Amino acid sequence: MMLLFLLFSVCALAGGLRTFHLLATSRRTGRTSNALHEWSERPLPSWRYEPYSAVAILVHVLAISVLSVAVLGAATKPATFNDPHVANDTTMAVLLWTAEGGSISLVGYLLGSLVAFPLAALRRASVAFAITEQGMVHGRTLLPWRWFSHFSIDRNGGILRLYSAFSPDLPSFVSKPPISAPLVELGATLKKYLPGHPANGSRAWYRTKHLLIPTMILVCLPLVAAGWLASHLPRELALCAIALSTAVLAVLGGRVLTLFGFGNFRIRVDASRPPPSG
Repeated sequence: MMLLFLLFSVCALAGGLRTFHLLATSRRTGRTSNALHEWSERPLPSWRYEPYSAVAILVHVLAISVLSVAVLGAATKPATFNDPHVANDTTMAVLLWTAEGGSISLVGYLLGSLVAFPLAALRRASVAFAITEQGMVHGRTLLPWRWFSHFSIDRNGGILRLYSAFSPDLPSFVSKPPISAPLVELGATLKKYLPGHPANGSRAWYRTKHLLIPTMILVCLPLVAAGWLASHLPRELALCAIALSTAVLAVLGGRVLTLFGFGNFRIRVDASRPPPSG
């Protein structure tokens, strides 16, 4: 049991550190090839400027945390290989240990990775932004124009917002450019690629920011419930079932966030080189 707890802790730490490293290296501050405009700034607090996305991320992290508690509880149950018939079978004992260790390691790694995202948002290191013909650049991430529906500029607050292509009332890119990057010039350039207002006409009822948090809750609840029900199984089965629920939840939760945020199911961050130029 202590070995399982140790595996969980080590993998959670490894997942958190790796995510911190990826996020840190993705915050490029150099120049972008063929940039029409570029600037650097400290990220704005998501709780203030992107509250719907911030709450959805919190729900996702809390759900993974609940499943982590369930997997640790399952790890305290008696092991099947304590049975004399199983203990005398070396192959079976090794398989059971591998299944247990792999399952609890996976849950720990996913927990550490997801917890690192909201914690990394607290870092105040500057991030490079740029407007290119291909899209908006955030650090080392290129966000194509097709992922956005329109943009808005709050000249009083100096805030630039780009809204999701899937949910046009949800801001998925928020920036406060410095004086060296005038909003008037940025707006004139953005009009070449995006409209300055939402498209006229109706859209599907589910394509709204108000459905982001309920959708995340609906995705999380069944998998959390399945994980807790699985915790009543024998230890080896419980650990494997909870690990499966956690992995599915990690993937589906990420898909919900990227779908509502950009109308896309995956965002690729290349931390090894700057975004490609035209």
